[in-house]
Amino acid sequence: MDWKWLAIAFLRPLCYSTAVNSARIFGEAGAIAGAMREGYEFRPQQAEMAAAVEKALGTGTHLLAEAGTGVGKSLAYLVPMILWARDEDCRVVVSTYTKALQQQLVQKDLPFLRKVLGDFRYCLCVGGENYLCLKRFDLLRMHDLYEQAEVEHLNRLFEWSTITRTGLRSELEVEPPPGLWTKACRQADLCVGRQCSFHKDCFYQKAKAVEHQSHILVANHHLFFADMSTGGNVLPEHRAAVFDEAHQVEDVATDYLGVEVSNYAVRYLLDCLMSQRTRRGLLTRLTVQTPVVRAIQNRVDGLRVEAENFFLNLGMLLREEPVRRIKQKDIVPDILSEPLDELRDALLELDCDSFEEEQEVKAYASRAAGYAAAVRRNLEQDSGGFVYWAEREQNRLRLVASPVDLAPLLREGLFGRVNTVVLTSATLSAAGSFTYVKSRLGLDAPSELLLDSPFVYDEQAMMYIAGGLDDQQNPEYQQKFDAELKAVLSITGGRTLVLFTSYSQLRKSAEKMRKDIPALGILCQGEMPAYRLVEQFKGASAAVLFGTASFWQGIDIPGEALQCVVIAKLPFAVPDDPIVEARMERLARPFLEYQVPQATLLFRQGFGRLIRSRADRGAVVVLDSRIMTKNYGKWFLRSIPKCRITDSRDEFSTFFKGLRAPATAAK
Repeated sequence: MDWKWLAIAFLRPLCYSTAVNSARIFGEAGAIAGAMREGYEFRPQQAEMAAAVEKALGTGTHLLAEAGTGVGKSLAYLVPMILWARDEDCRVVVSTYTKALQQQLVQKDLPFLRKVLGDFRYCLCVGGENYLCLKRFDLLRMHDLYEQAEVEHLNRLFEWSTITRTGLRSELEVEPPPGLWTKACRQADLCVGRQCSFHKDCFYQKAKAVEHQSHILVANHHLFFADMSTGGNVLPEHRAAVFDEAHQVEDVATDYLGVEVSNYAVRYLLDCLMSQRTRRGLLTRLTVQTPVVRAIQNRVDGLRVEAENFFLNLGMLLREEPVRRIKQKDIVPDILSEPLDELRDALLELDCDSFEEEQEVKAYASRAAGYAAAVRRNLEQDSGGFVYWAEREQNRLRLVASPVDLAPLLREGLFGRVNTVVLTSATLSAAGSFTYVKSRLGLDAPSELLLDSPFVYDEQAMMYIAGGLDDQQNPEYQQKFDAELKAVLSITGGRTLVLFTSYSQLRKSAEKMRKDIPALGILCQGEMPAYRLVEQFKGASAAVLFGTASFWQGIDIPGEALQCVVIAKLPFAVPDDPIVEARMERLARPFLEYQVPQATLLFRQGFGRLIRSRADRGAVVVLDSRIMTKNYGKWFLRSIPKCRITDSRDEFSTFFKGLRAPATAAK
């Protein structure tokens, strides 16, 4: 990240009057039109959203604002937020889910608005673990806490540390091994603040100083809920917040407001005290080495064995399925929490030579106690309102307690503490109603705004719904699906994104398409990093991109590179997923009250991959006939922009030939 985004506070051009309201700024003769000149296009939806945000700030109320693709949401909420924060001399948080939107805000939208509106201060906020800690890096080098294989990367890191102005990991041209960076980065519980001998030069503290001077704090949802889960110890105090990409809020908050313990976390704690490989760590670099220290070293070795046995027992439960809901108390013997508590007690009895050593020892003791409490909480299952589950992901094993209903937690911890919260996305409503999202997030009486996209979908897009694909339990279903997919891809000839709901079906169909249509380049999620897949897809005219999960909502491919989106199945959540199952158990009509609205929102996200600008044209193909044959199908059809819908493959083919005709004529 460029230091100029942190130092922006020191630039001071002439200031636009804060008394001027957002509507006038967005008007056809307003300040934004004047700055963009011929590139400006007045969008009434944008001005309406800006006015709604301005009203929410003025009245101290919360706002749900759905704005379709092309409205210009970011400017619509940034302008009133900037004017209000500057006028009140306070801070507001703008939180996003994706890094791409963060970069757009910090590198494009905010610099532009600074030219339009005049003086205001902003910065990008990232988690402390993204900063190099000079104290920990010094200890790492001076006490040989690295492994031999890390020496080359350590030398590069040292060279960089002498020239960097930010200390941010993202600045590094060559990514260091995760294990090495973890030993050198800032960790909140190990930071002693002003008591640190490196405080004057601390990268993190310099960044925090800029944050406290800023009006606009750009963060992501993960950082925001990390702040909430720690009682406000991550972000500076703020009086308003915007959640863009707000359809992701529930999932992120669930992750951060739960309680978990993993074999990786326990192993890392023990390696910090004394590495199993190098036999070095905190216990070997304490200034005073006593028999008590050596006894704790032996205790660490013993605890390592007990931890391995504990997680080995857990792994045995996950042999058949990688994710399992735990309904039974004490599903495995608790041979871990007591040794962790004993380690905590032993650490707290150590005599330390300095304040910094004492604080570091206390931090590791607190971690041991925290993991012990997490083990007991997951095994005893005494906390109401939580679902308990276990997961195996390759060699990583973890026990997790997740809140089932976030509404009361967010009602108190977010909406009850921040004056104005604006939640916005292109997909917040289901069938034109905010009922689902309000109930999930605990929003009791927010202002509501539902804005259509300025795009003309009935001219720009068609939806083709294939028939005969509603019985997905039929033994011949996959064969019929692949035949229809082959027919569709033969018509499009590439430039197609196929969205699946499972990796299993993705792999089966990819193998079949590669065999039957070898002229097409089939790119599959998981075969290379997502960004490389997207770049290859954009650069090839006869490529098809197969994706699942994040590809429904995490990619943006405007222009002729993408002319068709295929939705393999209606994206219902897996009903036996532990969190989904627990949430559904609380509802009288779980399918209609939870699964259908949730699937509708994700369906709209998939549909939204197609039309990203006024110039885009293309087709969405739905290979799930249930959208027409089942009563709940109307939820999905009512939730998308009005466009031409057909069940005729010939009509779809004719439409698609019309898309290719202008390009062919141009050549």
